[in-house]
Amino acid sequence: RQPPPHAHTMPPQAHAPANPSPAELPPAEHLVAFRGIYVRTPALGDLEVSSREGAVLVDQRDGSIACVADLAIGGGASDAARAALAAIPPSRTVTLTDSQFLMPGFVDGHAHAPQYAFNGTGLDLPLLDWLERYTFPTEAKFRDAAYAAKIYKAAVARHLAYGTTTCSYFATIHREASEVLVREVRSQGQRAHVGKVSMDRNSPADYVEPSAAEAAQEARAFVAGVLKSQPKAPEGARAAPPLVTPAVIPRFAPSCTPELMAALGALSREGEALVGGPKSTLPVHTHLSENASECAWVAEMHPEASCYADVYQRAGLLHERSYFAHCCHCGATERGLLKAGGAGVVHCAASNFLVGGALCNVRRWLEEGVPVALGTDVAGGWSASMLDAIRQAVITSNLVSRGAGGEEDGRRWKPLTWQEALFLATKGGAQVLGLQETTGDLAPGLQFDALLVDARPPAGGAFDAFEEDSVPTAVEKFVFTGDDRHIASVFVAGRRVAGSGEAPAVAGLALLAPEAEALPTRKAYRGAPAEGAEAREAKAARIA
Repeated sequence: RQPPPHAHTMPPQAHAPANPSPAELPPAEHLVAFRGIYVRTPALGDLEVSSREGAVLVDQRDGSIACVADLAIGGGASDAARAALAAIPPSRTVTLTDSQFLMPGFVDGHAHAPQYAFNGTGLDLPLLDWLERYTFPTEAKFRDAAYAAKIYKAAVARHLAYGTTTCSYFATIHREASEVLVREVRSQGQRAHVGKVSMDRNSPADYVEPSAAEAAQEARAFVAGVLKSQPKAPEGARAAPPLVTPAVIPRFAPSCTPELMAALGALSREGEALVGGPKSTLPVHTHLSENASECAWVAEMHPEASCYADVYQRAGLLHERSYFAHCCHCGATERGLLKAGGAGVVHCAASNFLVGGALCNVRRWLEEGVPVALGTDVAGGWSASMLDAIRQAVITSNLVSRGAGGEEDGRRWKPLTWQEALFLATKGGAQVLGLQETTGDLAPGLQFDALLVDARPPAGGAFDAFEEDSVPTAVEKFVFTGDDRHIASVFVAGRRVAGSGEAPAVAGLALLAPEAEALPTRKAYRGAPAEGAEAREAKAARIA
Protein backbone atom coordinates (compact mmCIF):
# COMPACT_ATOMS: atom_id res chain seq x y z
CA ARG A 1 0.00 0.00 0.00
CA GLN A 2 1.26 3.41 -0.92
CA PRO A 3 0.83 6.29 1.53
CA PRO A 4 -1.52 9.12 0.51
CA PRO A 5 -0.06 11.77 -1.81
CA HIS A 6 1.81 14.60 -0.17
CA ALA A 7 -0.42 17.25 1.30
CA HIS A 8 -0.74 20.30 -0.88
CA THR A 9 -2.47 23.62 -1.24
CA MET A 10 -5.25 23.50 -3.76
CA PRO A 11 -7.45 26.02 -5.57
CA PRO A 12 -10.99 26.47 -4.27
CA GLN A 13 -12.65 24.73 -7.23
CA ALA A 14 -10.87 21.42 -6.55
CA HIS A 15 -13.26 20.43 -3.75
CA ALA A 16 -15.92 23.07 -4.29
CA PRO A 17 -18.84 22.76 -1.86
CA ALA A 18 -22.29 22.10 -3.31
CA ASN A 19 -23.80 25.57 -3.36
CA PRO A 20 -27.44 26.44 -4.06
CA SER A 21 -28.58 28.33 -7.10
CA PRO A 22 -29.51 32.02 -6.69
CA ALA A 23 -33.19 31.05 -6.53
CA GLU A 24 -32.50 28.57 -3.72
CA LEU A 25 -30.70 31.01 -1.42
CA PRO A 26 -32.58 32.32 1.63
CA PRO A 27 -33.98 35.85 1.44
CA ALA A 28 -31.30 38.49 1.92
CA GLU A 29 -32.88 39.77 5.14
CA HIS A 30 -31.92 36.49 6.80
CA LEU A 31 -28.29 36.51 5.66
CA VAL A 32 -25.04 37.80 7.09
CA ALA A 33 -22.08 38.00 4.70
CA PHE A 34 -18.41 37.48 5.47
CA ARG A 35 -16.17 38.90 2.74
CA GLY A 36 -12.49 37.97 2.51
CA ILE A 37 -10.19 34.96 2.58
CA TYR A 38 -11.50 31.63 3.76
CA VAL A 39 -9.53 28.46 4.40
CA ARG A 40 -10.93 24.92 4.32
CA THR A 41 -9.59 21.41 4.82
CA PRO A 42 -12.04 19.51 2.58
CA ALA A 43 -10.02 16.28 2.49
CA LEU A 44 -7.08 14.76 4.33
CA GLY A 45 -3.96 16.70 3.35
CA ASP A 46 -5.72 19.33 1.24
CA LEU A 47 -5.76 23.00 2.13
CA GLU A 48 -8.19 25.13 0.14
CA VAL A 49 -7.51 28.87 0.21
CA SER A 50 -9.78 31.39 -1.45
CA SER A 51 -8.78 34.71 -2.93
CA ARG A 52 -9.59 37.93 -1.08
CA GLU A 53 -12.88 37.81 -3.01
CA GLY A 54 -14.14 34.92 -0.92
CA ALA A 55 -17.69 35.04 0.42
CA VAL A 56 -19.39 33.00 3.14
CA LEU A 57 -23.11 33.64 3.61
CA VAL A 58 -24.74 32.61 6.89
CA ASP A 59 -28.46 32.11 7.46
CA GLN A 60 -29.13 33.68 10.84
CA ARG A 61 -32.42 31.83 11.28
CA ASP A 62 -30.63 28.61 12.18
CA GLY A 63 -26.92 29.46 12.04
CA SER A 64 -26.31 27.43 8.90
CA ILE A 65 -24.00 28.25 6.00
CA ALA A 66 -26.03 29.20 2.94
CA CYS A 67 -23.24 29.68 0.39
CA VAL A 68 -19.43 29.51 0.13
CA ALA A 69 -17.85 30.96 -2.99
CA ASP A 70 -14.75 32.62 -4.38
CA LEU A 71 -15.99 35.45 -6.56
CA ALA A 72 -12.63 35.66 -8.34
CA ILE A 73 -13.23 32.27 -9.93
CA GLY A 74 -16.71 32.70 -11.36
CA GLY A 75 -19.29 30.04 -12.05
CA GLY A 76 -22.61 29.12 -10.48
CA ALA A 77 -21.54 29.55 -6.87
CA SER A 78 -20.13 33.00 -7.57
CA ASP A 79 -23.30 33.99 -9.42
CA ALA A 80 -25.43 32.93 -6.45
CA ALA A 81 -23.18 34.76 -4.02
CA ARG A 82 -23.07 37.93 -6.12
CA ALA A 83 -26.85 38.02 -6.37
CA ALA A 84 -27.21 37.67 -2.62
CA LEU A 85 -24.43 40.14 -1.78
CA ALA A 86 -26.10 42.80 -3.89
CA ALA A 87 -29.11 42.64 -1.58
CA ILE A 88 -27.27 42.33 1.76
CA PRO A 89 -26.67 45.78 3.31
CA PRO A 90 -23.26 46.80 4.70
CA SER A 91 -24.76 46.63 8.18
CA ARG A 92 -24.98 42.85 7.76
CA THR A 93 -21.59 42.40 6.11
CA VAL A 94 -18.31 41.55 7.87
CA THR A 95 -15.34 42.58 5.72
CA LEU A 96 -12.10 40.88 6.73
CA THR A 97 -8.83 42.80 6.76
CA ASP A 98 -5.85 41.76 4.64
CA SER A 99 -4.36 39.88 7.61
CA GLN A 100 -7.50 37.92 8.49
CA PHE A 101 -9.05 34.67 7.29
CA LEU A 102 -11.99 32.44 8.17
CA MET A 103 -11.51 28.75 8.92
CA PRO A 104 -13.54 25.93 10.48
CA GLY A 105 -13.61 25.80 14.27
CA PHE A 106 -11.60 23.14 16.07
CA VAL A 107 -13.14 19.84 17.20
CA ASP A 108 -11.61 18.43 20.40
CA GLY A 109 -12.38 14.72 20.47
CA HIS A 110 -11.39 14.03 24.08
CA ALA A 111 -11.22 16.28 27.14
CA HIS A 112 -11.95 15.79 30.84
CA ALA A 113 -13.82 18.91 31.94
CA PRO A 114 -13.37 18.34 35.71
CA GLN A 115 -9.63 17.84 35.31
CA TYR A 116 -9.33 21.44 34.14
CA ALA A 117 -9.11 22.14 37.88
CA PHE A 118 -5.51 20.85 37.91
CA ASN A 119 -4.61 21.38 34.26
CA GLY A 120 -0.89 21.90 33.72
CA THR A 121 0.12 20.13 36.92
CA GLY A 122 0.61 16.56 38.14
CA LEU A 123 2.25 15.16 35.01
CA ASP A 124 4.97 13.26 36.84
CA LEU A 125 3.34 9.81 37.09
CA PRO A 126 2.28 6.99 34.75
CA LEU A 127 -1.42 6.53 34.07
CA LEU A 128 -2.65 4.27 36.87
CA ASP A 129 -0.67 6.06 39.58
CA TRP A 130 -1.71 9.42 38.10
CA LEU A 131 -5.38 8.46 38.38
CA GLU A 132 -5.01 7.50 42.03
CA ARG A 133 -2.98 10.51 43.16
CA TYR A 134 -4.44 13.38 41.14
CA THR A 135 -7.50 12.52 39.09
CA PHE A 136 -9.84 10.61 41.35
CA PRO A 137 -9.38 12.95 44.36
CA THR A 138 -10.10 15.97 42.17
CA GLU A 139 -13.12 14.43 40.45
CA ALA A 140 -14.56 13.33 43.80
CA LYS A 141 -14.93 17.04 44.70
CA PHE A 142 -17.58 17.37 42.01
CA ARG A 143 -20.17 15.95 44.40
CA ASP A 144 -20.42 19.66 45.27
CA ALA A 145 -22.43 21.26 42.45
CA ALA A 146 -21.19 24.76 43.32
CA TYR A 147 -17.59 23.66 42.93
CA ALA A 148 -18.50 21.97 39.66
CA ALA A 149 -20.13 25.17 38.39
CA LYS A 150 -16.98 27.20 39.07
CA ILE A 151 -14.63 24.78 37.32
CA TYR A 152 -16.91 24.03 34.38
CA LYS A 153 -17.52 27.71 33.67
CA ALA A 154 -13.76 28.29 33.42
CA ALA A 155 -13.13 25.09 31.43
CA VAL A 156 -15.72 25.80 28.74
CA ALA A 157 -14.61 29.43 28.44
CA ARG A 158 -10.98 28.38 28.01
CA HIS A 159 -11.74 25.80 25.32
CA LEU A 160 -13.83 28.36 23.45
CA ALA A 161 -11.15 31.04 23.72
CA TYR A 162 -8.72 28.59 22.12
CA GLY A 163 -11.08 28.13 19.18
CA THR A 164 -12.68 24.81 20.12
CA THR A 165 -16.19 25.15 18.77
CA THR A 166 -17.00 21.48 19.45
CA CYS A 167 -15.68 19.45 22.38
CA SER A 168 -16.31 15.90 23.60
CA TYR A 169 -16.28 16.11 27.39
CA PHE A 170 -16.01 13.53 30.13
CA ALA A 171 -17.76 14.79 33.27
CA THR A 172 -17.72 12.78 36.55
CA ILE A 173 -19.89 10.08 38.15
CA HIS A 174 -22.11 12.77 39.71
CA ARG A 175 -25.29 13.31 37.70
CA GLU A 176 -26.05 16.71 39.20
CA ALA A 177 -22.58 18.03 38.37
CA SER A 178 -22.77 16.51 34.88
CA GLU A 179 -26.02 18.41 34.34
CA VAL A 180 -24.21 21.57 35.46
CA LEU A 181 -21.71 21.00 32.64
CA VAL A 182 -24.54 20.61 30.12
CA ARG A 183 -26.06 23.91 31.21
CA GLU A 184 -22.69 25.66 31.08
CA VAL A 185 -21.98 24.44 27.55
CA ARG A 186 -25.38 25.64 26.39
CA SER A 187 -25.05 28.95 28.21
CA GLN A 188 -21.70 29.77 26.62
CA GLY A 189 -22.85 28.57 23.20
CA GLN A 190 -20.38 25.76 22.57
CA ARG A 191 -21.23 22.56 20.72
CA ALA A 192 -20.41 19.41 22.68
CA HIS A 193 -20.83 15.77 23.46
CA VAL A 194 -21.21 15.51 27.23
CA GLY A 195 -21.29 12.29 29.19
CA LYS A 196 -21.76 11.36 32.81
CA VAL A 197 -18.93 8.97 33.68
CA SER A 198 -19.85 5.46 34.85
CA MET A 199 -17.57 3.37 37.13
CA ASP A 200 -18.51 0.71 39.68
CA ARG A 201 -15.24 -1.08 40.50
CA ASN A 202 -11.51 -0.51 41.10
CA SER A 203 -12.11 3.04 42.25
CA PRO A 204 -11.68 4.90 45.55
CA ALA A 205 -14.37 4.42 48.19
CA ASP A 206 -15.43 8.07 47.90
CA TYR A 207 -15.49 8.03 44.11
CA VAL A 208 -17.34 4.95 42.91
CA GLU A 209 -20.95 4.07 42.19
CA PRO A 210 -22.50 1.54 44.57
CA SER A 211 -23.62 -1.02 41.99
CA ALA A 212 -23.90 -1.70 38.29
CA ALA A 213 -27.68 -1.29 38.49
CA GLU A 214 -27.49 2.11 40.18
CA ALA A 215 -24.74 3.32 37.86
CA ALA A 216 -26.76 2.31 34.81
CA GLN A 217 -29.87 3.99 36.22
CA GLU A 218 -27.96 7.24 36.77
CA ALA A 219 -26.56 7.12 33.23
CA ARG A 220 -30.05 6.58 31.80
CA ALA A 221 -31.46 9.44 33.85
CA PHE A 222 -28.69 11.76 32.68
CA VAL A 223 -29.23 10.93 29.00
CA ALA A 224 -32.99 11.29 29.32
CA GLY A 225 -32.63 14.63 31.09
CA VAL A 226 -30.41 16.05 28.35
CA LEU A 227 -32.71 14.84 25.59
CA LYS A 228 -35.82 16.21 27.30
CA SER A 229 -34.22 19.61 27.84
CA GLN A 230 -33.09 20.18 24.26
CA PRO A 231 -34.05 23.63 22.95
CA LYS A 232 -37.27 23.87 21.00
CA ALA A 233 -37.48 26.22 18.04
CA PRO A 234 -40.36 28.72 18.12
CA GLU A 235 -43.35 27.69 16.06
CA GLY A 236 -42.67 28.23 12.38
CA ALA A 237 -38.95 28.83 12.93
CA ARG A 238 -36.15 26.72 11.48
CA ALA A 239 -34.67 24.37 14.04
CA ALA A 240 -30.89 24.21 14.37
CA PRO A 241 -29.12 21.04 15.53
CA PRO A 242 -28.90 20.91 19.33
CA LEU A 243 -25.67 22.16 20.83
CA VAL A 244 -25.35 19.28 23.32
CA THR A 245 -25.50 15.58 22.52
CA PRO A 246 -25.52 13.18 25.49
CA ALA A 247 -22.80 10.51 25.38
CA VAL A 248 -22.46 7.16 27.09
CA ILE A 249 -19.17 7.01 29.00
CA PRO A 250 -17.80 3.92 30.72
CA ARG A 251 -14.57 5.40 32.09
CA PHE A 252 -12.54 2.41 30.93
CA ALA A 253 -12.89 -1.35 31.22
CA PRO A 254 -10.95 -1.70 34.51
CA SER A 255 -13.41 0.58 36.34
CA CYS A 256 -16.63 -0.97 34.96
CA THR A 257 -18.00 -4.43 35.67
CA PRO A 258 -19.23 -6.51 32.72
CA GLU A 259 -22.79 -5.98 33.99
CA LEU A 260 -22.42 -2.21 33.89
CA MET A 261 -20.78 -2.22 30.46
CA ALA A 262 -23.57 -4.39 29.05
CA ALA A 263 -26.21 -2.03 30.46
CA LEU A 264 -24.40 0.98 28.95
CA GLY A 265 -24.12 -0.79 25.61
CA ALA A 266 -27.88 -1.31 25.60
CA LEU A 267 -28.41 2.34 26.58
CA SER A 268 -26.30 3.51 23.65
CA ARG A 269 -28.72 1.77 21.26
CA GLU A 270 -31.86 3.28 22.81
CA GLY A 271 -31.15 6.96 22.31
CA GLU A 272 -34.28 9.00 21.63
CA ALA A 273 -36.45 6.04 22.59
CA LEU A 274 -35.73 6.99 26.21
CA VAL A 275 -37.93 10.06 25.78
CA GLY A 276 -40.59 8.61 23.52
CA GLY A 277 -38.84 9.06 20.18
CA PRO A 278 -37.55 6.49 17.72
CA LYS A 279 -34.57 4.33 18.61
CA SER A 280 -31.27 5.98 17.79
CA THR A 281 -27.62 5.35 18.59
CA LEU A 282 -25.85 7.52 21.12
CA PRO A 283 -22.13 8.31 21.05
CA VAL A 284 -19.95 6.01 23.16
CA HIS A 285 -16.78 7.69 24.38
CA THR A 286 -14.12 5.89 26.39
CA HIS A 287 -10.43 4.94 26.63
CA LEU A 288 -8.60 2.11 24.91
CA SER A 289 -5.03 0.76 25.07
CA GLU A 290 -3.47 3.91 26.49
CA ASN A 291 -0.83 2.39 28.74
CA ALA A 292 0.98 -0.97 28.79
CA SER A 293 0.13 -1.64 32.45
CA GLU A 294 -3.51 -0.84 31.77
CA CYS A 295 -3.58 -3.28 28.83
CA ALA A 296 -2.03 -6.05 30.96
CA TRP A 297 -4.59 -5.39 33.71
CA VAL A 298 -7.49 -5.68 31.27
CA ALA A 299 -6.10 -8.95 29.87
CA GLU A 300 -5.88 -10.33 33.41
CA MET A 301 -9.45 -9.30 34.26
CA HIS A 302 -10.97 -10.46 30.96
CA PRO A 303 -9.33 -13.71 29.81
CA GLU A 304 -12.45 -14.44 27.77
CA ALA A 305 -11.74 -11.50 25.44
CA SER A 306 -9.40 -11.71 22.46
CA CYS A 307 -8.11 -8.20 23.15
CA TYR A 308 -8.97 -5.02 25.04
CA ALA A 309 -11.37 -3.79 22.33
CA ASP A 310 -13.17 -7.13 22.43
CA VAL A 311 -14.21 -6.35 26.01
CA TYR A 312 -16.15 -3.37 24.70
CA GLN A 313 -17.48 -5.27 21.70
CA ARG A 314 -18.89 -8.05 23.90
CA ALA A 315 -20.74 -5.40 25.91
CA GLY A 316 -22.25 -3.73 22.85
CA LEU A 317 -20.08 -0.64 23.26
CA LEU A 318 -18.17 -0.87 19.98
CA HIS A 319 -20.22 0.38 17.05
CA GLU A 320 -20.49 3.16 14.48
CA ARG A 321 -20.98 5.92 17.11
CA SER A 322 -18.08 4.76 19.31
CA TYR A 323 -14.76 6.53 19.55
CA PHE A 324 -11.80 5.58 21.67
CA ALA A 325 -9.11 7.84 23.11
CA HIS A 326 -5.42 6.91 22.77
CA CYS A 327 -5.29 3.46 21.08
CA CYS A 328 -1.48 3.36 21.33
CA HIS A 329 -1.05 -0.38 21.88
CA CYS A 330 -3.67 -1.75 19.49
CA GLY A 331 -2.51 -4.82 17.58
CA ALA A 332 -3.91 -6.11 14.31
CA THR A 333 -6.87 -7.88 15.95
CA GLU A 334 -7.89 -4.78 17.85
CA ARG A 335 -7.52 -2.51 14.84
CA GLY A 336 -9.64 -4.89 12.80
CA LEU A 337 -12.41 -4.79 15.39
CA LEU A 338 -12.53 -1.00 15.33
CA LYS A 339 -12.63 -0.89 11.55
CA ALA A 340 -15.32 -3.57 11.30
CA GLY A 341 -17.41 -1.79 13.91
CA GLY A 342 -17.14 1.61 12.22
CA ALA A 343 -15.56 3.14 15.31
CA GLY A 344 -13.08 6.01 15.48
CA VAL A 345 -9.84 6.88 17.27
CA VAL A 346 -9.00 10.08 19.16
CA HIS A 347 -5.26 10.76 19.10
CA CYS A 348 -4.11 12.53 22.29
CA ALA A 349 -0.43 13.04 21.60
CA ALA A 350 0.46 15.22 24.60
CA SER A 351 -0.95 12.88 27.23
CA ASN A 352 0.44 9.86 25.37
CA PHE A 353 3.92 11.34 25.83
CA LEU A 354 3.43 11.69 29.58
CA VAL A 355 0.86 9.68 31.54
CA GLY A 356 0.31 7.23 28.69
CA GLY A 357 3.97 6.63 27.98
CA ALA A 358 3.44 5.52 24.38
CA LEU A 359 3.17 6.76 20.81
CA CYS A 360 0.20 6.27 18.49
CA ASN A 361 0.79 5.54 14.81
CA VAL A 362 -1.91 7.72 13.26
CA ARG A 363 -0.77 7.06 9.69
CA ARG A 364 -1.42 3.35 10.10
CA TRP A 365 -4.91 3.93 11.48
CA LEU A 366 -5.72 6.18 8.52
CA GLU A 367 -4.32 3.78 5.94
CA GLU A 368 -6.34 0.95 7.46
CA GLY A 369 -9.52 2.97 7.06
CA VAL A 370 -10.21 4.01 10.66
CA PRO A 371 -11.12 7.70 11.10
CA VAL A 372 -8.99 9.72 13.51
CA ALA A 373 -9.66 12.87 15.51
CA LEU A 374 -7.32 14.84 17.74
CA GLY A 375 -7.88 15.50 21.45
CA THR A 376 -6.29 17.67 24.10
CA ASP A 377 -7.07 15.13 26.87
CA VAL A 378 -7.06 17.80 29.56
CA ALA A 379 -5.53 17.26 32.08
CA GLY A 380 -3.34 14.33 30.98
CA GLY A 381 -2.52 16.76 28.22
CA TRP A 382 -1.16 20.02 29.56
CA SER A 383 -3.02 22.41 27.26
CA ALA A 384 -6.66 22.95 26.29
CA SER A 385 -5.53 24.32 22.93
CA MET A 386 -6.14 22.27 19.80
CA LEU A 387 -3.24 24.14 18.19
CA ASP A 388 -1.03 22.38 20.70
CA ALA A 389 -2.73 19.06 19.92
CA ILE A 390 -1.95 19.58 16.22
CA ARG A 391 1.71 20.31 16.94
CA GLN A 392 2.12 17.31 19.23
CA ALA A 393 0.45 15.08 16.63
CA VAL A 394 2.96 16.20 13.98
CA ILE A 395 5.88 15.66 16.38
CA THR A 396 4.61 12.19 17.33
CA SER A 397 4.20 11.22 13.70
CA ASN A 398 7.75 12.31 12.91
CA LEU A 399 9.06 10.22 15.80
CA VAL A 400 7.11 7.19 14.57
CA SER A 401 8.47 7.74 11.06
CA ARG A 402 12.00 7.57 12.50
CA GLY A 403 11.40 4.22 14.15
CA ALA A 404 10.16 5.24 17.61
CA GLY A 405 7.14 3.51 19.08
CA GLY A 406 8.16 -0.12 18.61
CA GLU A 407 6.37 -0.83 15.34
CA GLU A 408 6.13 -4.57 14.90
CA ASP A 409 6.60 -4.62 11.13
CA GLY A 410 9.65 -2.34 10.92
CA ARG A 411 8.05 -0.22 8.23
CA ARG A 412 9.08 3.41 7.77
CA TRP A 413 5.88 5.38 8.03
CA LYS A 414 5.35 8.70 6.32
CA PRO A 415 4.86 11.46 8.92
CA LEU A 416 1.73 13.56 9.06
CA THR A 417 1.92 16.96 7.41
CA TRP A 418 0.53 19.97 9.21
CA GLN A 419 -2.26 20.16 6.63
CA GLU A 420 -3.28 16.61 7.50
CA ALA A 421 -3.17 17.34 11.21
CA LEU A 422 -5.32 20.44 10.65
CA PHE A 423 -7.88 18.25 8.87
CA LEU A 424 -7.92 15.84 11.84
CA ALA A 425 -8.55 18.81 14.17
CA THR A 426 -11.53 20.05 12.13
CA LYS A 427 -13.42 17.96 9.59
CA GLY A 428 -11.76 14.70 10.66
CA GLY A 429 -12.80 15.30 14.25
CA ALA A 430 -16.39 15.97 13.21
CA GLN A 431 -16.42 12.67 11.32
CA VAL A 432 -15.22 10.72 14.35
CA LEU A 433 -17.89 12.33 16.56
CA GLY A 434 -20.59 11.62 13.96
CA LEU A 435 -21.15 15.36 13.41
CA GLN A 436 -19.96 15.58 9.80
CA GLU A 437 -23.45 16.72 8.70
CA THR A 438 -23.36 19.50 11.29
CA THR A 439 -19.86 20.95 11.64
CA GLY A 440 -16.16 20.64 10.78
CA ASP A 441 -16.04 22.49 7.45
CA LEU A 442 -17.10 25.69 5.74
CA ALA A 443 -19.70 24.23 3.42
CA PRO A 444 -23.37 24.94 2.64
CA GLY A 445 -25.80 23.19 4.95
CA LEU A 446 -23.36 22.90 7.84
CA GLN A 447 -23.53 25.09 10.92
CA PHE A 448 -21.36 28.20 10.86
CA ASP A 449 -18.88 27.01 13.49
CA ALA A 450 -15.87 29.05 12.51
CA LEU A 451 -12.85 31.06 13.59
CA LEU A 452 -11.89 34.51 12.38
CA VAL A 453 -8.10 34.41 12.60
CA ASP A 454 -5.92 37.51 12.47
CA ALA A 455 -2.26 36.96 11.57
CA ARG A 456 -1.50 40.52 12.73
CA PRO A 457 -3.78 41.26 15.70
CA PRO A 458 -3.80 44.96 16.69
CA ALA A 459 -2.52 44.24 20.22
CA GLY A 460 0.26 41.97 18.98
CA GLY A 461 0.43 38.21 18.68
CA ALA A 462 2.63 35.17 19.02
CA PHE A 463 4.29 35.42 15.60
CA ASP A 464 5.13 37.94 12.90
CA ALA A 465 3.34 37.86 9.58
CA PHE A 466 4.97 39.87 6.81
CA GLU A 467 3.31 41.50 3.83
CA GLU A 468 5.10 39.17 1.44
CA ASP A 469 3.81 36.05 3.25
CA SER A 470 1.32 34.02 1.25
CA VAL A 471 -1.95 33.02 2.88
CA PRO A 472 -0.84 29.35 3.24
CA THR A 473 2.29 30.64 4.97
CA ALA A 474 0.19 32.71 7.37
CA VAL A 475 -1.98 29.67 8.10
CA GLU A 476 1.10 27.52 8.72
CA LYS A 477 2.55 30.13 11.06
CA PHE A 478 -0.74 30.21 12.97
CA VAL A 479 -0.82 26.42 13.25
CA PHE A 480 2.73 26.11 14.56
CA THR A 481 3.25 29.33 16.52
CA GLY A 482 -0.13 31.00 17.01
CA ASP A 483 -2.31 31.17 20.10
CA ASP A 484 -5.62 32.63 21.24
CA ARG A 485 -4.39 36.18 20.64
CA HIS A 486 -4.79 35.46 16.93
CA ILE A 487 -8.36 34.12 17.28
CA ALA A 488 -10.28 37.35 16.92
CA SER A 489 -13.73 35.76 16.90
CA VAL A 490 -15.19 32.33 17.59
CA PHE A 491 -18.56 31.51 16.04
CA VAL A 492 -20.86 28.60 16.86
CA ALA A 493 -24.17 28.17 15.06
CA GLY A 494 -23.78 31.61 13.52
CA ARG A 495 -23.26 33.44 16.82
CA ARG A 496 -20.06 35.01 18.13
CA VAL A 497 -19.34 33.24 21.42
CA ALA A 498 -15.71 34.19 22.15
CA GLY A 499 -12.68 35.89 20.69
CA SER A 500 -9.74 38.13 21.54
CA GLY A 501 -10.66 40.87 19.08
CA GLU A 502 -13.49 43.34 18.85
CA ALA A 503 -16.85 41.87 18.00
CA PRO A 504 -17.96 42.67 14.44
CA ALA A 505 -20.47 45.51 14.48
CA VAL A 506 -23.06 43.46 12.63
CA ALA A 507 -26.61 42.77 13.72
CA GLY A 508 -27.43 39.16 14.46
CA LEU A 509 -23.98 37.89 15.47
CA ALA A 510 -24.21 38.27 19.24
CA LEU A 511 -24.73 35.17 21.36
CA LEU A 512 -28.41 34.82 22.08
CA ALA A 513 -29.67 33.74 25.49
CA PRO A 514 -30.12 29.96 25.44
CA GLU A 515 -33.71 28.79 25.16
CA ALA A 516 -33.14 25.29 26.54
CA GLU A 517 -35.46 24.10 29.24
CA ALA A 518 -33.81 23.70 32.61
CA LEU A 519 -32.73 20.18 33.44
CA PRO A 520 -35.11 18.79 36.06
CA THR A 521 -34.43 19.69 39.66
CA ARG A 522 -33.50 16.63 41.65
CA LYS A 523 -31.78 15.51 44.81
CA ALA A 524 -28.01 15.57 44.74
CA TYR A 525 -26.13 12.38 43.93
CA ARG A 526 -26.52 9.44 46.35
CA GLY A 527 -29.18 11.05 48.49
CA ALA A 528 -27.49 14.21 49.71
CA PRO A 529 -30.07 16.98 50.21
CA ALA A 530 -30.36 19.46 47.37
CA GLU A 531 -29.14 22.94 48.24
CA GLY A 532 -31.14 26.08 47.75
CA ALA A 533 -29.84 28.97 45.65
CA GLU A 534 -28.72 31.00 48.69
CA ALA A 535 -26.79 28.07 50.13
CA ARG A 536 -25.11 27.37 46.82
CA GLU A 537 -24.11 31.03 46.43
CA ALA A 538 -22.70 31.11 49.96
CA LYS A 539 -20.72 27.93 49.36
CA ALA A 540 -19.42 29.28 46.05
CA ALA A 541 -18.27 32.44 47.83
CA ARG A 542 -16.44 30.38 50.46
CA ILE A 543 -14.75 28.30 47.77
CA ALA A 544 -13.75 31.39 45.84
